[in-house]
Amino acid sequence: MKKYLITSVITIMLFGANGLVHAEEPYVRITTTPSSFGLGTFAFWEDGVSEKTLTIKVESNCVHGPIVASITPLKGLGRGFISPDRISVKTPTTEGFVSMARPVAISETTNGSHEIPMNFKIKPTIMDNAGRYSGTLVLTLMPPS
Repeated sequence: MKKYLITSVITIMLFGANGLVHAEEPYVRITTTPSSFGLGTFAFWEDGVSEKTLTIKVESNCVHGPIVASITPLKGLGRGFISPDRISVKTPTTEGFVSMARPVAISETTNGSHEIPMNFKIKPTIMDNAGRYSGTLVLTLMPPS
């Protein structure tokens, strides 16, 4: 019986030491500030640049690939909508405003935590109905290359 107890204690000690040797599991966490975002009010004769900035906060303890942003059409409460090709985004990576007709890389492959400020531009037309529009911004983390 003594032999069994000693073996169990050694096994537990080995598992405990093994747990100390392994580093923390890699993780990447993406959040936005604010969590809900309004672009503002625009008229068709304006340039449509939003004065507000959406900040993407990336918390990471490992190398990760670029973050790619895409957006759904903005749907009006009535029948109107604004397609992604009339929405542009600007980040430090994009070198000015870039159309969101296709997904846009808003960051590069990097290591660790950082923030990405995003600014938007809407191209309103005289045909757009007045009112509130809503859509979804999708952020996709790509693998490192």
